[in-house]
Amino acid sequence: MDILNAHDLTRLTDERGGTRISLFLPTHRRGHQVERSRIRLNNLLRQAQQVLRTDGMRTGHIDALLEPAHHLLDLTGLWDEPSDGLALFLAPDGFRHLRVPLRLPELVTVGDRFAVRPLLPLLTANGHFYVVTLTPDEIRLYQGTHFALDQVRLDGLPLAVWLTMPRWQSPVYAFADRAGARGPAMFQDGGSDSDTLVLPHFQRADRALRELLGGDQAPLVVTGERSLQAIYRRANTHSSLLTTRTDADPRGYSPDQLHRRIWPLVEPVLRGREAAATTANRALHGSGRTSSDPAGVLAAAQQGRIETLFLSTDTPEWRIRMRDRPVIRLDDTPSTGERLDFAAVATLRHAGCVYVVPPARCPAPHRWRPPYDADHDCTTADR
Repeated sequence: MDILNAHDLTRLTDERGGTRISLFLPTHRRGHQVERSRIRLNNLLRQAQQVLRTDGMRTGHIDALLEPAHHLLDLTGLWDEPSDGLALFLAPDGFRHLRVPLRLPELVTVGDRFAVRPLLPLLTANGHFYVVTLTPDEIRLYQGTHFALDQVRLDGLPLAVWLTMPRWQSPVYAFADRAGARGPAMFQDGGSDSDTLVLPHFQRADRALRELLGGDQAPLVVTGERSLQAIYRRANTHSSLLTTRTDADPRGYSPDQLHRRIWPLVEPVLRGREAAATTANRALHGSGRTSSDPAGVLAAAQQGRIETLFLSTDTPEWRIRMRDRPVIRLDDTPSTGERLDFAAVATLRHAGCVYVVPPARCPAPHRWRPPYDADHDCTTADR
């Protein structure tokens, strides 16, 4: 699985010009269903090709634009380790793909900009969490949602340097078996080796993790040996590290088993944040500090004045435009719904909180409802 932070989303939103294609599809994790995911991707690429041909793009340019995505069809590693969704972003100046633990819609957009709405739940304050697992040999990072937990792919990123634990053992706590042979070291917080080797190692890993998450304050769970957890907590600077401890040995659990143990710890935190934000928002109604006017919301978000933004998970605007096939041409002028997507990204850029919730959980009174855009009823609280 690949990591996505607010900086990444901001860069995707800021990139403009030329022909840009956003492609989203749900994927399957195992069995013969994996082949269906590859077929689905191929079909979506064929749909995008038809749209570009209809728009008058030359065949050579179409092939060059879509070639990186076609290459993924034969990339064995991608399909051997799938997640719940796959997002692709293609443009003349670059290509990126993301495997995410989120069931994405089957959708292609074509325009002078990328679409980001399907990925917003990954960065909302009630949508995801992280897990760091610790063993005497290595550190691993996972990202989870309500549905699943996936290990994050860190190849080439600064955090990857610090995933292998330093080799050490404290002679004070080493022990011998009955035959006199030296046994494995016992980790204990406060030992001299832990202070000189393990603690600095965790501090460097913490800095690299903070850089990777880009200000994302989603809940973080640390699990593994208790002594290692104690040292890691001394090094941690992530403000949302859960104080609740779980001593699951990562070496004995699959990601699914870890998810079943950890989700009950995380869910109350995520639900509590949303409930508190909803209560605070409703308390501000009538004070002039909330709004459900899209133009005002976008302007305030761009100025960094949005503390909390609620958006609905329902997207009838896209459903209406996708009645015939899953391809949407983005108009030269962004729709109201798309402008609110921009507002969400701007809110995240300025360290505000975004909640993507079902319509029934959106705290805004339905004061404003444009044609075919009811999914974008929203409410904000100014800073």
